[in-house]
Amino acid sequence: MGRHRLRHHTMRDRVLGLFGMALLVSAATLAFAPVAGAQEPTGQIRLGHLSPTTPGVDITLSGPEGPSSVDQRVASGAAYGAVTDYLKLVPGRYSIYMRPAGSDPNAEAPLSAGLQIAAGTAQTLLFFDNGSGGSVRGELVNDDLTAPGTADGKVRLVQGADGLPPLQALAVDGPKLATDLAYGTVTDYATVAAKTWNVRLSAGGQTLAGQLPVGGGSVNTVVVTKDKAGKLAVKPLSDVKGLPVGIASTPSPATKQPAGAPEAGAPASPQAPTAPALKPAPQQQIPIGGVPAGAGATADGGPGVLPILLALAGAPLLVFALSSMSRRRSTG
Repeated sequence: MGRHRLRHHTMRDRVLGLFGMALLVSAATLAFAPVAGAQEPTGQIRLGHLSPTTPGVDITLSGPEGPSSVDQRVASGAAYGAVTDYLKLVPGRYSIYMRPAGSDPNAEAPLSAGLQIAAGTAQTLLFFDNGSGGSVRGELVNDDLTAPGTADGKVRLVQGADGLPPLQALAVDGPKLATDLAYGTVTDYATVAAKTWNVRLSAGGQTLAGQLPVGGGSVNTVVVTKDKAGKLAVKPLSDVKGLPVGIASTPSPATKQPAGAPEAGAPASPQAPTAPALKPAPQQQIPIGGVPAGAGATADGGPGVLPILLALAGAPLLVFALSSMSRRRSTG
């Protein structure tokens, strides 16, 4: 009888021990597992159609290379002058395919390009007509999305107007934005004061004057193209949105403004006549898609630290309590 009771207690203690170990393993798994739904690192890419001899195209992106590769249409009927928004992509190797608008998505693509996406980067892939023998050439440029101070903005130009003499671009009473800029080239970013600038573009006998609002802390790209009549046209892009024009950061108490000086970020004194705002040339709206980039800011933060610590601490106590209850019942 005594041996039977001893075996019964031994088996019960083993079951309790295994139960306690399961609790410990579960708690440890919660403690050391990565947070579910954590934001996945991404890189950014956008595409620009600046080949005037190429008609409208459907653009497909394939990647990243590997078992999880998917095909995603990112633009339909994109015509000359069109630029997509940034696409957020997980790091990896991707392929871009351009087919005539309305083509079978499985048909062979006349134009294609490969690119590598790294986490934390931003790039623009532009297609020009200045390849070998007049063919289409892809130019991958790095975008510096580092925002300047709130009193400044950054501006660069993309020369996408083919068949014209080199482009000159000037911010009136400010820096030269471009000098002898040939088709198919991109300037570096220029840092300018945050305000509405009067800008003049010229190429040969053509000129274009207008206003370019530059917000504090913004990063801007101005794409120069030609309209259907062959005249200069522009497409301003906001790489990084900043403060609305005319709103500047509050000066520190130690900063003293000279008497009669205009406030920081105030628009320039009006000039006569006032130039019209630089507006983008009419472009076809492009439906934009992209590879999913994860849950982002809506991701669940996970179970938290406190429940995990309580589970780790409580598992041995629970085993001890159940074991004590078992002994009391057996002795009673």
